[in-house]
Amino acid sequence: MKRTSSEPAYSANNKKSAARRKAKKRRARNRLILKVSAVMLLLCTLFVVIMKYVDYNNSQTNAASDNKKNGRSSTSVTLTQSANYPEAYKDEIMKTIRTVENDETNDSISYIFITDMHIDTSEETREVAYNQLYAIVDIANNSDIDFVCVGGDMYNGRYADPNGKVIAMDTIESISKILELCNKPVFILKGNHDDNSFSAQINEDLLFDADHIINREEWYSITMKHFSQYATDYQNGYYYYDIPGKNTRVVCLNMSDSDDTVTDGKQNQMGMYFYGYQNEQINWLLNDAMSRDNCNYIFLCHDAFDYPEGYSTESNRDTLRAIMAAAYTHTPFAANSFAKDFTNWSGNVLLYHSGHLHMERAVFDSETGGLPLLNTQTSMFSVQSRGWMQDKGYYMDSGRQKGTATEALFDVVVARKDDINIVRFGVGDDYSLKKK
Repeated sequence: MKRTSSEPAYSANNKKSAARRKAKKRRARNRLILKVSAVMLLLCTLFVVIMKYVDYNNSQTNAASDNKKNGRSSTSVTLTQSANYPEAYKDEIMKTIRTVENDETNDSISYIFITDMHIDTSEETREVAYNQLYAIVDIANNSDIDFVCVGGDMYNGRYADPNGKVIAMDTIESISKILELCNKPVFILKGNHDDNSFSAQINEDLLFDADHIINREEWYSITMKHFSQYATDYQNGYYYYDIPGKNTRVVCLNMSDSDDTVTDGKQNQMGMYFYGYQNEQINWLLNDAMSRDNCNYIFLCHDAFDYPEGYSTESNRDTLRAIMAAAYTHTPFAANSFAKDFTNWSGNVLLYHSGHLHMERAVFDSETGGLPLLNTQTSMFSVQSRGWMQDKGYYMDSGRQKGTATEALFDVVVARKDDINIVRFGVGDDYSLKKK
């Protein structure tokens, strides 16, 4: 068949169309490659940014961990009271804050305990006492401790001047006013010296003299009235407080629970001659203070119950010991007219902490079924040291030097169910009490 003259032109057009289609496909493919490349570049850039962010966070975590291991805290510390204590205190304060920070856990309770300041013994003891109180404010305000406790015997109670009671009350209230600077709860316990009845040792005519002895209303006005929000169900120097978020009740007892009824200008009882707990306090302890279910309990008091001097048979000292033993071991209690079955009691006693004897100890007390008993040594500055009752685990640190951090002595306690760490501020070493 003969080819017509139009066939070559048709074939040429066909080839041009095919070439255009190929070029179009090539351009489309190139655009797709460019888009894919752009997306890949974006993903790679995003990946790099993410990895840098992860590396940065890891480095910060590792740095924080290293800081903690090296004793450096990332917490901001502001020593607002540093003008009120010696320069030598600063390092001790920072060390104490770091140690407590490292010891604390989510299930721990921590607090500062200072006792037996006897602030009026001399101008030297007064100065050191105030130094320690301002240091306590800075530790409390720069840490996560739960509360501060003053364990009693804040002064000697020997003001026999005509205006002796006023001087005594001003002396005690000066302590409360310093501790008002704390941003944590503050508990003040009453000691046997704290009602000024020891003024009778200066002038025996002042025995039971109501004009010289601080009564219960006056005691409250110079102590826990300053911290009334922390004194639930306050009675005659005894009360309790529930630590927010910690499922723990702190019970503050009064071992100088004297009857301050006045007859012909004389009080019925006074701190110098009455050590113990009235029946009303024992009833309150059993029926009110220990009424909360499913929580931990910490008991604070100026004295414990293993040193009999000063206690009469009506003091309820042995009654208190029996209550603590029954509560700790979850067994029935009955003594005199008091009774409570702790067998199914859902509370848990963490510890009992006191002062009074001017010595230190931490023991699982066999006479109360293994109850952890803590005693903090006197914070009163003295270059001398003495001790007794070593058979019950007591001891006394020596080596206190005026103008250095060792002039001070108070404890920071970090307590859990099975172990208690005691962090020492000032002279002496940290130590612990752990269940085996």
